[in-house]
Amino acid sequence: MKEMSVFLNKENLDIYFQPVVNLATKKVLGFEALVRGINREKNLIIPPNVLFEIAKKYESLIEFDRTCKELAMRKFKDFNLEKDFLLFLNINSETIDLGLAGTKWIKKKAEYYGISPENIVVEISEAKIVYTEKLISFVEKYLNYGFLIALDDFGIRHSNLERLVLLDIHYVKLAKSFIQELHKCPKKQKLLEVMYILSQKIGFFTVAEGVETWEEALLLKVQKIALVQGYLFAHPNPNPKEACFLAEKRLKELDIIGSNPKTAEVLNALFPSP
Repeated sequence: MKEMSVFLNKENLDIYFQPVVNLATKKVLGFEALVRGINREKNLIIPPNVLFEIAKKYESLIEFDRTCKELAMRKFKDFNLEKDFLLFLNINSETIDLGLAGTKWIKKKAEYYGISPENIVVEISEAKIVYTEKLISFVEKYLNYGFLIALDDFGIRHSNLERLVLLDIHYVKLAKSFIQELHKCPKKQKLLEVMYILSQKIGFFTVAEGVETWEEALLLKVQKIALVQGYLFAHPNPNPKEACFLAEKRLKELDIIGSNPKTAEVLNALFPSP
């Protein structure tokens, strides 16, 4: 494990971007930033869960988490995305539970790179957070700084409806497990109806994660869940403009078949996820 710590260094990290698309406007709303480790000797990509486990083992969780966010903001700025798109930045849940998050660090870095807080969505995997009071404190601070807030993986583990009442949030990202094979599960479809009603009554946008088939996308459109993310539109990509192009191409294809949903199964075979 010791030799693996080298992949925590900036020169061995890259940021991949996955689009969040709007089915109603047929445009990309923003990008979720996802860190990847680069093993150049073996030509391998190291996933984020492995990297964060290494950081935790070497007691450098905060430093590594900040490195990832700074790399994401820098690359977002380098591609001139800061005015037209949102940047979804993940916050490591353990740092919130440990009371180590909630400083002005992200605010200062956003100012340094010239990105408005209104263009950054602070994304929290609240399902992994045990202590609600620490989550509330964190959210209140970042709302006061002017950032947008998203709850990720909603509906699993420690997630509960009480948090929707206690927190002022802008986006709720439904866990992938609720979206997979949506067209085959009436109960999941009913859940989406409930989420849409809640979003209208409470005041947030629902984002469906893990969309991988035409059938899922078409049903989400019918259920008025406009914001989606998943392999159907684009895999995480080190080039956000390429990811944007692929996603908007998919949106056009979805629009073409929208009037004839029965063709979705055929199209899944002809046009598999990129």
